[in-house]
Amino acid sequence: APAEGTAPALYALLESALGIEHAHTIATAHPALRGIALGEADLRADLGVREDAGLEWPRSRVVVAARAAGLPPPTQSVHLDTRDLKGLAASCAHGRALGFLGRAAIHPRQLPIIERAYLPTPEEIEQAETVVKAATRERGAQALEDGTFIDAA
Repeated sequence: APAEGTAPALYALLESALGIEHAHTIATAHPALRGIALGEADLRADLGVREDAGLEWPRSRVVVAARAAGLPPPTQSVHLDTRDLKGLAASCAHGRALGFLGRAAIHPRQLPIIERAYLPTPEEIEQAETVVKAATRERGAQALEDGTFIDAA
């Protein structure tokens, strides 16, 4: 339970066109707010969107609003078809590429797919270790052996 006089952690679901329009305002509305995310089923209905392509901008908008507000990257909305594990995997990969970090699930069979999609691959871990080692040896911008440019960002 929260301490006397403190609010519990809050998470806002943006489920309407108006919510998307005010994403940053909502993300900064209260100090107890710990994250924002999309409620895609309700948002689809509000926008009259039938295809995922119609949600690309709201998805990107919620990622940008969360980060601009100093919040962690949002989690993806649930994948409603609990039997479409291939579709779930593809959707998770796309969400990860857009900047989401994790996903809500509505069925236990979805959990291994979501976990696999969001955990770093061995190649990503190796690349991160290479970057950390290089940054430890030499400060500032530099090119790695594979030609990748790195700097403080």
